[in-house]
Amino acid sequence: MKRKYLIIFFVIMIMFTTVVPGYSETGYILLKAATIAETGSPEAIGLAVFKELVEQRTEGYIKIKIYTDGVLGNDEQLIKGMQKGAVDLAACAAFKYADYVEEFEVLELPFLFYSVDHWKTMMDGVVGRSLAERAKENRGDIVLGYLTSGPVNIFSNKEIPFLSRVRGLHFRTMTVPSHRGAWETIGMEPVALAYSEVKVGLQARVIDAAESNFIDFQRMKFYESSKNIIRTEHYFPTNLLVLSKFAWYKIPQSYQPIVLDCAREAIDYAVDYCLTRNKEIEREIVDKYWIKINDFEESEKETISLRLGNYHKKIFTDFGLGKVWEEIKKSAAEYKKPLDESLE
Repeated sequence: MKRKYLIIFFVIMIMFTTVVPGYSETGYILLKAATIAETGSPEAIGLAVFKELVEQRTEGYIKIKIYTDGVLGNDEQLIKGMQKGAVDLAACAAFKYADYVEEFEVLELPFLFYSVDHWKTMMDGVVGRSLAERAKENRGDIVLGYLTSGPVNIFSNKEIPFLSRVRGLHFRTMTVPSHRGAWETIGMEPVALAYSEVKVGLQARVIDAAESNFIDFQRMKFYESSKNIIRTEHYFPTNLLVLSKFAWYKIPQSYQPIVLDCAREAIDYAVDYCLTRNKEIEREIVDKYWIKINDFEESEKETISLRLGNYHKKIFTDFGLGKVWEEIKKSAAEYKKPLDESLE
């Protein structure tokens, strides 16, 4: 109940900050933060918590004004705007940021991380740091951290008993080359289809299956076209909380560690909220819409991960991140071990 009241508070705070003009007095730093996501989304909640923490811990010396719902433009416009000083801080999709710092495309590979905890460890560690370094080198941007709205699963208009044995399944994928290539390697037939058209695509048999986390599955009403879900948790849609170089250098050095700490706490809060909400919605759609959710067998996950191993390695190597891939592969074994033991 406490968490629900906090969310309501943050939503109200966002609405307030988007309509109240900035102060005209001097004596503080005002940062403009923006996202295309709607009020109440993970990105907006993360920004709201970040605003609250920063303003509190800097005693109002750094103030943040939040713009949601694409008021300042789409992801591309926000990313470009940071280079012009029009936007100070953005919460944007990793695959959109990859148009400007190509290495971020590796985050769109399915079956890259073994679990939610594996994703967290890697994004807080070697993967997140390596990509943040590329962002700073190429654009001067400061990546404050990484958000996810929750693990993605596969849903379909008919039950799929063994994903590793499927061939020629028409699967809706993103247009990101590495993402499509991975599904082709598995044996799928990628189909380019707008996300807004997935529900109709399933009904018209243009596609047999697609992917979504539980939050978006409910929001997009995919339950009207699909009653089958495999809890694969094969992909973690990642958003960056990124600060422009202009904004970073106008923050005094003594305040920069405070900003970084606030970002980490805000991101942890938003990610935990999303993971909890996904679990809540999973129960809701089963009870309300009679959705059948099948667990993804560990042997299936292992088979597909092995099949994609060389492909993943090539993508990382092509981007000059071969050592990062080795760390991901090595760490995955640590997360598989307790799962394997539980099956004995």
